[in-house]
Amino acid sequence: MEHYTRHAVIWKLLRPLVRLILLIRYNYRCKSHAPEGPYVVVCNHVTDWDPLLVGAAFRNQMYFLASEHIMRLGFVSRLLDWLVHPIVRQKGGSAAGAVMEMLRVTRAGHNVALFPEGNRTWDGVTRDFPASTGKLIKQSGASLVTFRLRGGYLSSPRWSGDSVRRGMLRGELVKVYTAEELKGMSALQINAAIARDIHVDAFDDQRSRPVLYRGRHLAENLETLLFICPKCFSHATLYSEGDDFRCRRCGFETHYAPTGAFVGGDAPFPDVRSWNRWQDKQIEKLCHEAKADEPIFSDENLELYSIQSGRSSEFVARGDLVLYADHLELPGGVSIPIGQITGMSLRGPTDLYVGTANGSSFLLRTHLSLCTHKYLTACAMLGSPVGTGV
Repeated sequence: MEHYTRHAVIWKLLRPLVRLILLIRYNYRCKSHAPEGPYVVVCNHVTDWDPLLVGAAFRNQMYFLASEHIMRLGFVSRLLDWLVHPIVRQKGGSAAGAVMEMLRVTRAGHNVALFPEGNRTWDGVTRDFPASTGKLIKQSGASLVTFRLRGGYLSSPRWSGDSVRRGMLRGELVKVYTAEELKGMSALQINAAIARDIHVDAFDDQRSRPVLYRGRHLAENLETLLFICPKCFSHATLYSEGDDFRCRRCGFETHYAPTGAFVGGDAPFPDVRSWNRWQDKQIEKLCHEAKADEPIFSDENLELYSIQSGRSSEFVARGDLVLYADHLELPGGVSIPIGQITGMSLRGPTDLYVGTANGSSFLLRTHLSLCTHKYLTACAMLGSPVGTGV
């Protein structure tokens, strides 16, 4: 924390510019807040720009918990560290080091912000978060500030990559829980308060107050989430083209509208959320019926990297990723028992991180538009202790 003064000055200088950029890019609007610190801001996770969206709403500087991949970007990583010094945790790996640094920051009297889901929502609904979150908040000795982003999912869907749709995005401070209040609450009560305060369902919001999210190629890359055709039940035959979503095998097609709804064609689901929930049930069925020697899922031509200390990576092999009922087979013959997978996470639509019980961490990358999220979903259903991150 010896560089706190620099970080605070940079925050004060850059915040007005960030607010202007977010207004132009996302039509983002929020009030300015200055709660008494130190505090921990907890927010739902919807876009890659979430740290900026949250930071724009607070006058006082804070330190963000961030994924380790931002420290493997060369000069950009060094610049980020100098400007804002993010608290780094390894995707798919242990969060112990990041937790200890967060506690040091708050106990030094400074503010922290985190996104407890650990991953951006895939279907517009706020995800579950680790039960340890409430305990961490109590240990911090700081106040808790719950903050909610509305409109973020439809502005930048997780599956759409870098695509932006301009509609309406709002940041809302929900509640401030003082350190004294938190002393009288259990970790479970704190978790319940967080879950209630940061919950957002993008499609419920659309029903109560419809907004158009306009952009180009609105359906592009939707196959990185939805990979089971609802008409012929085939896998990996769905593809996007412009605003349309089709199946190569049976001719199924539908249109993704600026409201985020499926219109026209054959779609039996009104939106991505409903389709994804149906798909999860199909994955659960596949896992339940899986035979030991038959793959549940497989994808070809992925690159495997070994993650070294969160700040560097080493290429291992290129090949197939195959999931069986009892193990995950990585390119190069690396085999991980399901029970030994301690964490899985995704960066962007397709980069898959895998952490193991022996401390090894891997990254699987592909340049193809395919669904790797299904491996995380299936491994959790097969009994892997897959964590969602802090």
